[in-house]
Amino acid sequence: MDILPKIAQMLEGFLQLVFPPVCLVCRNIIQEINDIKIVCTPCLNKIQLVPPNFTREQILARLNPCYLDHLEAIFQFDDIVQTIIHQIKYQKADRLAGAFAAYARQAGNHSFFQQEGLVIPVPLFAAREKERGFNQSRFIADGFYRESKNRVYPRLLGRTRATLTQTELNREERKKNVAQAFTVNNGNSVSGKSIILVDDVVTTGVTLNECAQALKNAGALRVSGLTLATPTRPEYFTNQ
Repeated sequence: MDILPKIAQMLEGFLQLVFPPVCLVCRNIIQEINDIKIVCTPCLNKIQLVPPNFTREQILARLNPCYLDHLEAIFQFDDIVQTIIHQIKYQKADRLAGAFAAYARQAGNHSFFQQEGLVIPVPLFAAREKERGFNQSRFIADGFYRESKNRVYPRLLGRTRATLTQTELNREERKKNVAQAFTVNNGNSVSGKSIILVDDVVTTGVTLNECAQALKNAGALRVSGLTLATPTRPEYFTNQ
């Protein structure tokens, strides 16, 4: 049986020799395979971390009322991160999601990831998830906490209705769009517990805050948000 992994490894090496992998971002041939596999190391090295206190000062401080106790966003949302997240979100790239989330965990705030809590991906509306076939936030949550005592609970939080995509909406429109759009499916499971909400990107924080409100109303003790990225350009926050 030990020979099978060796054969698979040899086959993978042969395929890489004949069909060398191309970077998802820059489209150059990947010279050295890393854990992400389809994004080259030079592109990964260009990704920048979110500055300390940024989410508290630029996102949480603008939420009124704010139900989130803490917000952790790891990478600055740039063209590279956007390309990776777009692939995860629309191409069902579960392996990429898991690998990129694990990479983000290594790059991010290690003390945050040591905190215990119930990990809950931000849910899609049931009809949308059925149509798409997956929830990218679930893939990301699994990647963040693959080697952790914290378990991922993909069904504890649900959406009560379909909502518009938030991308083109301003802050007030976003608040109205997701108002009372989330429900806790088993309140006893979250009562008195610490919760870690996971999503791909946080912008205004309105969606995560609405989720946090539903969880707090169900008795959650503490709710933190965790995302792969957030925009940090000053002009974005001026427009919001």
